[in-house]
Formats: sequence, structure tokens, C-alpha cells
Amino acid sequence: MSEINTPLDPAEYVFWTPEPKTTVTTGPEEVIHFLPEIPLPISQSDFVEATRPTDKQIGVGLYNYLRRFPDCPFNTDYANLLKNAYSYYLSDLGSQIIMLEAKDVDPPYVKRKINYLKILALLETENSGLLSRIGIAYFELALIYSELIHIRRELMNAVTWLNKSLFLVPNDMTVLNYLGQTCYLLGDYPAVARYWQGVVDQLPEGESRQALVQRLQKIAAEELPVRPLVEDFESVGIAIEHFHLQEFDQAKLIMDRLEEEGSLPTEMPSPDFYYFLGLCREKAGDSAGAFQSYSDALEIDEQHEAATEGKERVLDGKEG
Repeated sequence: MSEINTPLDPAEYVFWTPEPKTTVTTGPEEVIHFLPEIPLPISQSDFVEATRPTDKQIGVGLYNYLRRFPDCPFNTDYANLLKNAYSYYLSDLGSQIIMLEAKDVDPPYVKRKINYLKILALLETENSGLLSRIGIAYFELALIYSELIHIRRELMNAVTWLNKSLFLVPNDMTVLNYLGQTCYLLGDYPAVARYWQGVVDQLPEGESRQALVQRLQKIAAEELPVRPLVEDFESVGIAIEHFHLQEFDQAKLIMDRLEEEGSLPTEMPSPDFYYFLGLCREKAGDSAGAFQSYSDALEIDEQHEAATEGKERVLDGKEG
């Protein structure tokens, strides 16, 4: 028996390496399974020096660790051990994914869903639908305003997983469309044209096809943003960091520039853009500008509660 440190979470886990031919017995039928001779994560609170972890402690350690670190070393071995010896954890995982998908798009939930989907993908490497779900989840995560400082990283993650799916099903229109959207944000316009043309070739005549054809025509005519939109989104992310540090004038300066240049609000009109612009202006003492920004947000989404509250707050002369 041996123990090694984990570089991911040494405060909570230790690693225990089974001796050759070590087994666990699990399930109502008490099936015996041989353990692989690799370091297995055991909760620090469960680990006792010179004592073999119980079968339950091994299963709990594997499940909890893999849910947090699905890209860890030995991840495929861990997933297969869960499948073979602790399959009830995978059933629980599927149930949690369903519940997470029913929740609002919120960063902690999306990140958790990605981790859980990755575990299933370790066991179903040829499941194109599963791979595409991970890519789409990364795309959604990238565009959440609180996560914009990391947008480039998450978009690249989206490209990676969507391409894995596309390799298995080359004509999947949903995957092609998301790849086109992702590459458009990253500024890879030749790739955008290639992916979206693949969608157009399969779409029947109608409004959706015509709208995509028009976007392809703009790309061909080089009617493009001055710079890749990902850069403007990153600027919003920087403004959000300034805002959190109560550096409101700096945040307002960035957001005012983005509104004046117009690429981001024109290409991807969002109530969140104008709402955050309103917050920056309100905190910087520009009440009239804040009122206009909140109004602009409500023109895009009249149900935007935070913008409504902001507008009422400015009218009442209260500080946000």
C-alpha cells in the first residue's frame, strides 16, 4: 500500500495504490471486481495510514473526485471502474445532468454539467451527441457576462468538443452552426464560411436559410467587424473586473467606447450589455446615461427585471 500527493487538491484527497489482485465487492449481488494498480483518490477524512480503505470509501472517493476533476490523470480508468463496480453512481450522474439542464443558465451549473458530461464521454467516446452537448455547453458558458474574462478559453474548448462530434457525424447541422458561430466570434471567417455553407446546403428554402445566406454574403464581401468580437467581449470582461474593484470610471470608459464603436451591440444585441453599461454609468454619476442604457436594455427584453429596477432607481434618485 502506498500514498502519493495529488497536485489538484492535496488538502482534501490522498491517493492510495492497491496491491496486485486487490478486489472490491459491490452491489446487492456482491460482485467481486479487481482494482487497477493505479493511484485511487480517497477523501482525506476517510484515509487512515496503513489501513485499507473500505469498498465504499473507494467508490465515494472516485465519484466525488472525478466529478470535480474529469480531466485528471487516470480519468478513463476511474470512469471505467465506476461503470464496472459502482454503476449506481453513473445512474445518479445522469439524473443530476437532467436536473442541471432544467436550471437557468448560471456559471456554476453549466460548469458542473460540463464536468458530468465529460465523465460520460470517457465511457462513450463515439457518442457524437454527447460530445456536441459538451461543446454547446462551453459555448453557452463563454457568453455568460460574468465569465467573459475567460471567453477565448471557453470558445476554444467549444471548438475542440464540437470538432470531436463533427468528426463522427460530418453533416450534423447543429454542430456546424455552433462551430460557425464560435469561429465568427474568434474571427476565423474562412472557417465560418465553410461551416455555415454546410448548414445552408442542408436547409430547405425559408427564412432561416435566407438569413444564413445573407450572413455568408457579408463574409464574402468582407463586411466584417473591425476586429474579432471576442476582443470586445474580453474588454467587457475587463470592465466587469474594474466594476468589482469599484473602479467605476474605468469600467464606464471601456463600456462607453464599446457602445460608441458599435460592433458588439450591433452584431450581438444583448440586454445584458446595456444593463451593465447602465450600471457603470449609474455608479460613475451619469444618471441620464444610465437611464438611457436601462431603457435600451428593455427595448431588447422588456422582461429584464434588473434593467427595470435600475431605471426605477435612477428615476427615484436612489444609488444602485
